[in-house]
Amino acid sequence: MNDPVGKNTERSGLNPKLKSVENTSRDTETSTRPPAESASVQHDDSRAWPIIWIVVTVICVLVAAYLLLW
Repeated sequence: MNDPVGKNTERSGLNPKLKSVENTSRDTETSTRPPAESASVQHDDSRAWPIIWIVVTVICVLVAAYLLLW
């Protein structure tokens, strides 16, 4: 579109009422520890799962062998 001659063609973006605002709600100057150092890992919770999966696999193999051979 052509602007009529004599009008101010100076624009400051799409909406001139919007103003630039700096967000200061978060502190970016202070660093925290890396996640690997601050994570709390509980080792006892998952020790049983490999044994459970081995037992299930052995039972499935035995059932498959029974069904195929007898």
